Amino acid sequence: MTDKTIVFGLALFFFLASAWPGFAASGDDADMGEMVREPVRESVEIRKETQKKNEQWQRERAGLTARYDRLKEENKRLASKKDGLEQNLAAAGERIERKEKQLSDIEQVTEGIEPFLTEMIGRIDRLTGEGMPFLQEERTRRVERLREMMAEPEADVSEKYRKVMEALLVEAEYGNTIEVYQETIDVSGRSILANIFRLGRISLFYQTMDQQESGWFDVAEGRWEVLPKKHNRAISAAVDIGAKRQPVELLTLPLGRMVVE
Repeated sequence: MTDKTIVFGLALFFFLASAWPGFAASGDDADMGEMVREPVRESVEIRKETQKKNEQWQRERAGLTARYDRLKEENKRLASKKDGLEQNLAAAGERIERKEKQLSDIEQVTEGIEPFLTEMIGRIDRLTGEGMPFLQEERTRRVERLREMMAEPEADVSEKYRKVMEALLVEAEYGNTIEVYQETIDVSGRSILANIFRLGRISLFYQTMDQQESGWFDVAEGRWEVLPKKHNRAISAAVDIGAKRQPVELLTLPLGRMVVE
């Protein structure tokens, strides 16, 4: 029932009451008035309740609409984030594939480089044991350390490679340098402390501490031999040059046979 209906009903009631005095003055006036007022009150209450529910529904609708808009925006944001994550995942998958291939290649290289390094160490060992016996103890220890390193499973392959290459470089540099050091050697059954002059990898000479005896290492025979005294001065000068006690000068030194004929 609308507000217009309620107003119309009240107007009709008051019109009848004024038009027919007997209508309002009868014995049933109170009952009749109550019969008219009661539906009016009910209509007003119903209208109020309806209006209240309508306002509540409008508030709920506004809240739901706002929530729906927020959820729709959140869904768009999450969809965009999902696309980005899928792209990142695809890129990560490609990187993983590349890394796996690199690891596979590294493993193959590692499998091939270990035997190569072992072979290089063997060559260094042969260089130490063959030819001129200079710095034998130092060079032998170097080879032993390399072999110990190769036996360590936790040692990095790159470190093994670096150490072996360093050892090869040291051996190669021996051919381009001169050096003087003291060592006890065996000459014809005699144990002699002497200055040793190394001329690259070409030759080794010795001279006793009193400079009265000089000799050289005969590679072909594999032993130290005494040289004639006429070579004492040249070898003494070579020792001083190698020890940087005098400037470099041109010397005449015997080289002898390098191999057995």
